[in-house]
Amino acid sequence: MTINIIRHIFSFLLLGSFQVFILNNLDISSYFNIQIFIMFLLLLPINTEIWLCITAGFISGGIIDGLSNTYGIHAFCGTALGYFRFFYIKYSLDKEEIERGMSPNLRNISFVWHVIYILICSLFYHWLMYVLEAFQFKGLLLNSIKAFTSGVSATILIIVTGFIFSRKTTNV
Repeated sequence: MTINIIRHIFSFLLLGSFQVFILNNLDISSYFNIQIFIMFLLLLPINTEIWLCITAGFISGGIIDGLSNTYGIHAFCGTALGYFRFFYIKYSLDKEEIERGMSPNLRNISFVWHVIYILICSLFYHWLMYVLEAFQFKGLLLNSIKAFTSGVSATILIIVTGFIFSRKTTNV
């Protein structure tokens, strides 16, 4: 248990550092604002309690906000993603899979479910981020397009990272 907590903290430190020091400094286009640090939240064990998902989302988002000067956008979106993730997993997986407590990575869950899970959660996070950043419904279509391109790009990057760093386990 302690090893798993340390592993998740270490993964957040790596993903958060990559996010803050590399991805936030890339100026590809206004249509690409990839948030890879959400991989930390998405790969928490399946049976993680809702309060822990929400707290992890708030703290990780708050740290990214503090390092990126984004004034609480990521803390709010991370909290919302923690809440959304809990119910998405609860209603999309069988009870037996949830009780095993494995991590929803590429090696433990079917590839199709994993890709859909990452894509939906990434699109949710990025859409919420762009809407909060604009803080108005004017330009909602443009912000939705930006969220779509960023969300799909983040999904691809998360899946590639998952292929590189995941290993076959049943109890992560």
